[in-house]
This record gives sequence, C-alpha cells and structure tokens, in this order.
Amino acid sequence: MKVIIAPVGTLGTNCYIAGSESGDAFVVDPGAQPEKLAGILKEQNLTPKYILLTHGHYDHIGGVKGLMEKFPDITLYIGENDKEMLEDASKSYANRWDDGEDHRILGAQTLKEGDTLEVGNLTVSVLDTPGHTKGGVCYLCGDVIFSGDTLFRGDIGRCDLYGGNFDVMKQSLAKLAALEGDYTVYPGHEQSTTLDYERAYNPYLRG
Repeated sequence: MKVIIAPVGTLGTNCYIAGSESGDAFVVDPGAQPEKLAGILKEQNLTPKYILLTHGHYDHIGGVKGLMEKFPDITLYIGENDKEMLEDASKSYANRWDDGEDHRILGAQTLKEGDTLEVGNLTVSVLDTPGHTKGGVCYLCGDVIFSGDTLFRGDIGRCDLYGGNFDVMKQSLAKLAALEGDYTVYPGHEQSTTLDYERAYNPYLRG
C-alpha cells in the first residue's frame, strides 16, 4: 500500500491517500483543498474509490463536496453515529465558515465495527472508536491504522465538543491498546507514530 500524507486546511488536517497495486485508492479525511487532492491523485495515477471519514468535524470534511464533484463515481462513508454531523452544519461546526454556502453533506453511506471494504488488493476494516465524537471510527488496513482524532502521537483528541465523552474515549483507547502486534498510526493531525510507541509512552494508553 502506498500512503501519501497531504496536510490540508488552516488546521493542518492530515488527509491520507492510500493506493493499491491496481491503482484503486481510498481517501481518508479530505478536510479542505480538493483541487490539491485531485492533483495528487492524478499525479500518482490513482483512481479514488472511496472517501472514508474518521469523524464528522468540519476540518475533516471540508473537501468532500469538491472531491466528489471531481470524481462522481466515488462513494462516501462515515461511522453510522456521525452521519448526523454531515447533515447538520452546527454539529460539524462547519457553520463557523459563515460564507453563505450550504455545508451539509447528504447521502453518505455508514459503517460500523467489523465492516470491511475492498480497494484493489487492500482490505480496510472498521473499528468503532467513539469519544472524540459519538461515531468516530478508525480504519485498519494491513499494519496501518488511520486514527483520525482518536489517537495522536503522545496525546488524544479532545472530548469537550458535540458528541465527545472522555469515559467513552478511554474505552476506545483500551480497544486500540489491546490490538495484537504493532501498527503504523496515521493520525488526523501532526506526525505519524506507532501503536507500540503509544503503548509505551502515551499516558492515555498506558493507564
């Protein structure tokens, strides 16, 4: 799997483009700058099959509409309990843009724990990890975790916004810590890490 990291938007959200051997790809959290992302896909000769959202906050969804316009055959997925955020700009906080545009995103398909998607030779598995939001998910593919704002290097996502719950977050982090083996962790912001590193040094996973 080829993973391309593309920070986008004013908050530097990490969008990830993951390509298979066949040239099919999936895009995780296109938070802004759909033209930039479409350009990367073209340069890499990748055809996006899915947009996979880890959760419904505005800085992770802002490029969805633009990317879907450029790739009409793409399918949008989000955890089933965060679909409401796409459909309500106050819950996703997209209303803070205040630019007169309709920032609702309708028609997303939903995923839950245990669901899988095939992308060329790749299999993407869904792990429910609420806490940052009600319907946050992580995507596992091979030895990689796309963790969104659930797990960062040495830290975790905030739990004080709509749908957040720290007690629920602790359960999700325990689920990640209990996974067998090591993984490369690609978070929603800042640098990548590994699950073994977080087990050893992240206080939220250690305790």
